[in-house]
Amino acid sequence: MIYFVSNRNITDDPLLFGDNFNAEGAEVLRVAKAQQDNAGNFSLALMDEAAIVHNGAIADEVQTPLEHVFDKCANADSPCVLFIHGFNQSIEKNLKKCREIEAYGVNVIAFSWPSNPGPNFILRKVTEYKRARKNARRSAIALERLFDKLYGFVDANGGCGQIKTLAIHSLGNYLMQSVVQVPDYDHQAAVFKNILLHQADADNPEHAAWLDTLGQSSRVIVTVNETDDVLDFSDCINPDRIGNTAANMNAKYATYYNFTEAAGANDSHRLWHKPALENPTIKHFFSRVFDGKNPVKAGMQFNGNLNCYQVL
Repeated sequence: MIYFVSNRNITDDPLLFGDNFNAEGAEVLRVAKAQQDNAGNFSLALMDEAAIVHNGAIADEVQTPLEHVFDKCANADSPCVLFIHGFNQSIEKNLKKCREIEAYGVNVIAFSWPSNPGPNFILRKVTEYKRARKNARRSAIALERLFDKLYGFVDANGGCGQIKTLAIHSLGNYLMQSVVQVPDYDHQAAVFKNILLHQADADNPEHAAWLDTLGQSSRVIVTVNETDDVLDFSDCINPDRIGNTAANMNAKYATYYNFTEAAGANDSHRLWHKPALENPTIKHFFSRVFDGKNPVKAGMQFNGNLNCYQVL
């Protein structure tokens, strides 16, 4: 199962969501389910905002679309990953990444924010990237609302069942940072067993503070690839990025994994995909992380000078 929770605008496209904010406000969330026809084509089906009634249940037992999604995923046979994507992601690209993660045998709930604001041609990529960062900051309230809804579900049901891992990719980490660093952050992400900061496009200097805020209640896992070609572009605009810098790996409540020398990693920005297809150590790493488990350290060496596990 793949579900989308988004603050993007609604369109007539089969993939439903556009590249702008919801017309009712950047904090407004809509929910959709991915479906595939007999020809293999994907589309998204918008879930009605009217409350969903189960088996003729009385009013105090009805569910909103988000509660329905949480209920289905929490009680499924497979683990569930809440996935936050990065920069320059249309819904089509976002769906592709969700399917890559789903291939690990998990269900996916994607928080999809308007990270593809244009202009969409190479000579204006810096302008687009700066606009996407602003959209990330504007999306913080929407993401916090999603966390609030999940936290409320957990409180009402005594846990979140199979919803185990929060996986945050690339510029999505800057969005997450924007949520965590506000003075009234209420630790809603503590419901997750694992919080994966994957190739984080967020500032490396002084990052330990917000990582340690997350790590007080969850296992925070940070990936680093010093030759990540996508983060090399971000480095042209920003200070060193968490995801490509083997320095300052000093968060007290986070564990760092350096993939730079791993077989097949090369300049990859999606470590769960390309190198994982050929490197069993990497594939096993992501299989366990997406399943809410602690990575096995076989095939790794701990570097005490850098405070990270070197993945081979």
